[in-house]
Amino acid sequence: MNKVILLLSFATILSAGAQDSKSTSATKTNAPIRISASEAKEHIGAEAVVKGKIAEVNVGERITRLNFEEAYPKNPFTAVIFPRSTNQFPEIEKLKSKTVEVSGKIAAYRERPQIVLTSSNQVRVIEGSKDSSEKK
Repeated sequence: MNKVILLLSFATILSAGAQDSKSTSATKTNAPIRISASEAKEHIGAEAVVKGKIAEVNVGERITRLNFEEAYPKNPFTAVIFPRSTNQFPEIEKLKSKTVEVSGKIAAYRERPQIVLTSSNQVRVIEGSKDSSEKK
């Protein structure tokens, strides 16, 4: 009887250990990839954190665009904000010339990579322009 209990306990421990390793590896594979703005086109459909310098902030009536690295049309990546979410980004113009990370699913719009921003939690300022770093 003791051997049966010992075997069942051992089997339970092995099973729990296998579940832990599966969940750990699943967590690693579900983590978003970290890429530069110029690499975004190669990762359409992926959850990602895209890093780059905001070259242009284009605030329009129907859409706001954060163009990375260069002004449109030479920009390799765009973060897009639709009107229903603009209240989440009250000072979006201040991101110009700053290095930021945006997170979300990379989609293609007219064969160009973009992430749609719906929450300010998707944007993180990494470093500011030369002027803002001198003010600190």
